[in-house]
Formats: sequence, C-alpha cells, structure tokens
Amino acid sequence: MKISNAFYLVMIAAVSACASSTVQPMSKDTFKIDTIAAPACGPNGARNVAFKTAAIEVIRRGHDKFILVGDNSDESFWSGDHKQGMIVKVIPENSAEASNALSAREQLGSDWRKMLTKGAPVTCS
Repeated sequence: MKISNAFYLVMIAAVSACASSTVQPMSKDTFKIDTIAAPACGPNGARNVAFKTAAIEVIRRGHDKFILVGDNSDESFWSGDHKQGMIVKVIPENSAEASNALSAREQLGSDWRKMLTKGAPVTCS
C-alpha cells in the first residue's frame, strides 16, 4: 500500500513540476523572458510557460499585440532542467505590424484575467 501512495505522490509532483520565469527589459518596447523548468516539464512545458509569461507581461504593459523576435532553448545535462528564452516586442495596436502580431489575450484564452492576476505560471501543467 505504501508503494502505491508513493507512486501517486511522484506522479502528482511530475505533473505539476516547477517552473520559474524572469522578465528583463531591453528597451521601451522589448523585453526578454528567461524560463527554467523542471525535467518533468520537458522542452514543450518550458516553452509554454515562457510564452504565457510573455503574453501576461504584454498585457501588464498596457498592450495586447506582440511578436517574438528571438527564441532559444537549452537543457542542462546534469540537472535535466529545461531553459527557454524569448525576446518579445510589444506592438502598438495602430501600427503596420499589428495585423501580423499575436494577441496576448487570445493566446491566454478566455481566462486571461485570472492568469493576469496570478502572474507568471509556476507549473508546466
């Protein structure tokens, strides 16, 4: 019985693996997101956390449109952590680039207000 309980605890920890992100301003309209995620997240989990963090930051800056102008990923051989970096450019609604830009609110979905209140995701689930 104890083995099955331990198994469930491990599975819960794996599904709700930890992630953290930082935001670094680069200019008035550009910022960098750096995310590190636990091995259980995998590279896709790290990318999703970074992308959601970028969308939240765009809204916090008072905008909705953005484009990714840089992207990089890495995996630590020793720890297994996944790293994701994104360079994000905020696009003004009335600019020529707006028609090709992503909507932060659309990317976050109908619960974008809740996500904005919670802030950057800390799990990859």
